Amino acid sequence: MTLIFGTKLGPYEITGALGAGGMGEVYRARDTKLQRDVALKILPESMARDVQRMARFEREARTLASLNHPNIAAIYGLEESNGVRALVMELVEGETLAERLRRTQPHTHEPSPLGRGWSGGAGPGEGSRNSALAIDDALLIAKQIAEALEYAHERGVIHRDLKPANVKITPEGTAKVLDFGLAKVLSAEDSTVTVDPANSPTLSTMATQAGMILGTAAYMSPEQAKGQRVDRRADIWAFGCVFYEMLSGRKPFEGETISDVLAAVIKTEPDWAALPESTPPSIQKLIHRCLQKDQRQRLRDIGEARITIEETLSGNVETGLVPALTETAPGGPRRSPVRRILPWAIAGLLAGALISGLAVWNFVAPAPQESPVLSYIPPSPNTTFHDFGFGAGPVVVSPDGKRLAFSATDENGVTKLYVRPLDSNDAKAISGTEDAAAPFWSPDGSSLGFVADQKLKAVNLANGNVEVLTGASPTDCATGDAWSPGGTILFTPRGCVGPLDSISVSGGKATPATRLEDGEVYHGAPAFLPDGRHFLYVSSSTDSSPSIWMGSLGSSEQKLVLKGASSPEFANGHLLFLRDGRIFAQPFDPTTGDLTGQARALAEAQKYSASDSGVLAFQGGTPEGRLEWYDRSGNPLGSVGPAAIYGSVRISPDGTRVLAEVDDAQFSSANLWSYPAAGGVGTRLTFGPGEKAFAVWSPDGKSIAYACYPDGKLGICRRPANGSGTEERLITLSSGISEPLAVDWSPDGRYLSLNYKILKDSRTVMSVLPLPGDRKPFQPAPVNADQFDGKFSPDGRWLAYFSYETGRPEVYVVPFPGPGGKFQISQNGGWNVQWDKKGHLYFLSMGNRLMEADLSMSGGSVQVKVIHPLFQLNLPSFADPFYDVSADGSRFLVVTSTDPEASRSIGLLLDWQSKLKGKE
Repeated sequence: MTLIFGTKLGPYEITGALGAGGMGEVYRARDTKLQRDVALKILPESMARDVQRMARFEREARTLASLNHPNIAAIYGLEESNGVRALVMELVEGETLAERLRRTQPHTHEPSPLGRGWSGGAGPGEGSRNSALAIDDALLIAKQIAEALEYAHERGVIHRDLKPANVKITPEGTAKVLDFGLAKVLSAEDSTVTVDPANSPTLSTMATQAGMILGTAAYMSPEQAKGQRVDRRADIWAFGCVFYEMLSGRKPFEGETISDVLAAVIKTEPDWAALPESTPPSIQKLIHRCLQKDQRQRLRDIGEARITIEETLSGNVETGLVPALTETAPGGPRRSPVRRILPWAIAGLLAGALISGLAVWNFVAPAPQESPVLSYIPPSPNTTFHDFGFGAGPVVVSPDGKRLAFSATDENGVTKLYVRPLDSNDAKAISGTEDAAAPFWSPDGSSLGFVADQKLKAVNLANGNVEVLTGASPTDCATGDAWSPGGTILFTPRGCVGPLDSISVSGGKATPATRLEDGEVYHGAPAFLPDGRHFLYVSSSTDSSPSIWMGSLGSSEQKLVLKGASSPEFANGHLLFLRDGRIFAQPFDPTTGDLTGQARALAEAQKYSASDSGVLAFQGGTPEGRLEWYDRSGNPLGSVGPAAIYGSVRISPDGTRVLAEVDDAQFSSANLWSYPAAGGVGTRLTFGPGEKAFAVWSPDGKSIAYACYPDGKLGICRRPANGSGTEERLITLSSGISEPLAVDWSPDGRYLSLNYKILKDSRTVMSVLPLPGDRKPFQPAPVNADQFDGKFSPDGRWLAYFSYETGRPEVYVVPFPGPGGKFQISQNGGWNVQWDKKGHLYFLSMGNRLMEADLSMSGGSVQVKVIHPLFQLNLPSFADPFYDVSADGSRFLVVTSTDPEASRSIGLLLDWQSKLKGKE
């Protein structure tokens, strides 16, 4: 529909035409009420007549309208008049970045109007349609775009259609990003399913304008081009494309047809030689990281781009730990074609999805050389990888680099160790290793140590003999153990409290191998050095980040090696470690414990295992997740809140709100947020410092209770659920208790269920706090092993929890407040229990499959009528499987990975040393 000058839509009077965009005509209009000029985007008739699409559009538009940032063009609202529906937006004067690029003269050396610094960006060469910006102009514009994306991403909004035509430059030099999030709200499909890239709003709406089609396709990420689901990394890719174009004057991916462009996006590399030689190295590296075709290797947070640009502008760039370029230096030869790969699905996360991607990693040395090969291999048929232990790797490489060992669960729920040669597709199950976790190799590769039944065991791979070494090793917090050439094993203390223990494989009593200093909680993740006497380990303390130390058997010697790092291994003359989600390697002298040279990034990962032969196995992914609704079949229904690192999630009693624990990077702690269950802007309820964890709703929904740490004293606190009022301490816990959690609130409001760890015996127990009276906690069930949860049944007469009494987690129900018997519900492992209001009990089984138990509870007895398997949870990396169930049991709110493919994949880097050549 074409509108003429003077036409009115409600209070808006059309004063001129601005052009056509991805959603149709765009007009300048005058807001007669507020006396300001606005932009009206007229919705296509096909959309305006679709009731369901309009309902979804209005919900999304409300979220977009909450974006308030100086570099984002604001959305004011929706207007409907005389059958015409329009989106009311901020009118941004000036030219688009696309127009700016078209008019910029190449090879200019004049001072930039935006600032001083680098200037004179080289032209793109013959055949280019645009010209490059001066480098300092490009940096300042890119910084503002990054700030806009960072603000939106933190609020869970993805642009999905970033390109120069959607960036305006005001006469004052301010960059404003237009059409934020509209690619999603204009789509006829739900954003949770895959879509054909040719049906993107811009492509389909502008089907008769080839230039605009090609322009949009040129900025699509590979996953968009393949029609896969996208996340904020698609914006990071588009940002890299725009940044490249500003500097080079040409698009990184071009072609004569849409198919040609999309094929280039998927298969080819940009012409890196087109970037001006004067481009700062930090910016070259940044663009390379943004344009990684494999999402897992792409820059993970646009805030990192903003920081890099700011440091470059200020001249304060640290080059030592900056990842190297994905290609050879500009002008160098291109790489050979990539090969297709299969993913390696991981148990406890989610198995099964097949992906294709790059088979090379992307931190390349400045000189041309062969790249180390990255590949993925699946587990044994009909199994999923299983990983108990936060620090222990799900897969460990044998000392000679020829075999992999891992723990996997078969289709019958039986977990065993498997060994797989790298040159074979077959993995062999090892008898006698049921319920095994956290495997580690003997130095000669003839045996495997592991944890099962809360015991430290070893299996001889030649004859199958299994030996119990000690009964004091935990299953639930194993951080990886170590076996010396002399036959000594170092292992993590029970309950992750205390120093490392050591024991001889020939038998004997376990003894402490390290000592705790003031403030330290426990030592873990040991790794022996070549002499078999010295070893590395991680120290965890209450007041600082983890650090790597060196100790020695039979000696009190303890030396600090590296602060702010974890998961140490020694291989090929290097200390390997984890920091900020990446594996680093740094030259290390194992005789003195001294580091030399610079740390070099090998890969983005959360767990890994390495060998001197050059094999590096690792798990990538991110701990970041989204709150996603699912039906009983596991079909997505929508999301709540932004992408974040969530520690817990609970649905309010009336089902309208969601209470979540969210990591707060500013205070290195966590705080509590409340979000509308239908989606929308959240309310922060607590403020750091002082971590607030595991909040629960009161039965009437008016209050929340949570673990708190005011004045450094552990306790349980209560405050109004709307964020008003002050914090009330319900109980202060004794000094012999740590890690308190508020788990559940009884239906009558009289009791709070708690979990906490008793330090003297490193045991986690379930306890109940009476709110009236003396508020003295009591234990509702005998403590025979670690207990977790403690969820009240809808009538308040039963408590469900899980415990490690059998050596693996199983779900139990006991009468409340007692007395009475204990009834086991799960049969093949179970944890993380929830009730719905109908009295159905839910828990997770092996492989994080959600199960529903239909129970008969009467006369002080519980019988399991039937257990229904529902669906598997797709969790963030290394996160506890947090979920909650709606009152009627029809929907589930699950903390779901923002990067599912990486979270469930294991990578193999077959020559990690080659990534260090030419860099020392």
